[in-house]
Amino acid sequence: MLKLCSLLVATFAPMVGVIAVAQETSPLLQSMVGTWDVQQRMRPGPGTAAVELPSAIARRELVGGKYLEETMEPTSGVATQSFHRNAFINYNSVTRRYEYTSLDTRAPQLMMEISRPVDPKRVPPSELKLQGGEFLAPEWGSAKNVRFKYRLSIGESKNDQQTIRLFLTPVSVLPIEEFLAFEYVYTRRP
Repeated sequence: MLKLCSLLVATFAPMVGVIAVAQETSPLLQSMVGTWDVQQRMRPGPGTAAVELPSAIARRELVGGKYLEETMEPTSGVATQSFHRNAFINYNSVTRRYEYTSLDTRAPQLMMEISRPVDPKRVPPSELKLQGGEFLAPEWGSAKNVRFKYRLSIGESKNDQQTIRLFLTPVSVLPIEEFLAFEYVYTRRP
């Protein structure tokens, strides 16, 4: 019986440590909670001017202290281009990486990005970089079915402002050059 108890302790003790670490909340995620006004900009390609998209409101909530859930939609009264966007970000204590995923009715493709290993206890970085995979755009300019690589940059939440940027690199059309495609400038509501 003593050997069985020792075996169980040896087997499950490391798991308790992982569970305890998993319950800590990332300071970065805590700083992002709230209701935010969002100014959205899109650039259709490298070296092009930004196009202003309809203003939006984002509601960010920390769920169970584990992950941040964001719901974004147009600001009430904006009659142009209705949309709904959901995003989730968490810190995975097992891999020591931030994981981000989003889905937007304007282009319903699941986007997923992962950071390099990070220590969540340190002061939030001025920029958290997350690498995505590839997605297929049905149309880009005159080209059809264009494949893009993508990455995400999450800026520090400072003075009730935060900027999130999505960079794209076309894979199958020229120029094969990364460009800032979407920029979301968040301002926290009081």
